[in-house]
Amino acid sequence: MKYRHLLTTSILALSAWLLPSAAVRADTVLYDSAGFVQGSQSFVQSFNITTAGTITMTLTDIPWLDAVSDLTGFLTTTSGVVGQAFSGSETMSVGPGTIYAHWFGDAQGTYDLGVVGVNISFQPSVITAVPLPASLCLLLSGVGILLGWQRRERVCAEGIA
Repeated sequence: MKYRHLLTTSILALSAWLLPSAAVRADTVLYDSAGFVQGSQSFVQSFNITTAGTITMTLTDIPWLDAVSDLTGFLTTTSGVVGQAFSGSETMSVGPGTIYAHWFGDAQGTYDLGVVGVNISFQPSVITAVPLPASLCLLLSGVGILLGWQRRERVCAEGIA
């Protein structure tokens, strides 16, 4: 019976030792939408960024109805333009503050109407790590309590019979 608990404890200890300890980086999606462009049209979306990092803006012409030509985007702040105007996808470094994303295009054809997809994501340059060892201790103590509780109920049931 003790070998079973020893095996369980050994497996938990080995898996805790093998867990990766590197920081995980995740993007925050600020804007992800598709919309219509009728004729020549422009759009603006603002974001409040609290820390420095990089913004990736991707513009996509969705082939439905008419094609959108001259699909272009750029970023601005209250102090000026960040980077250059681009088409497709671009990654730019930004500081904290209000960021304005601009995009525009021309839909010319039979319907004078096109569809554009816009995705804007932000990745902070400083990542705060979650303390994994503390959560691991809580997990192992919880599993230990459950195993002890299970054994206590089994001993009580054997004592009654």
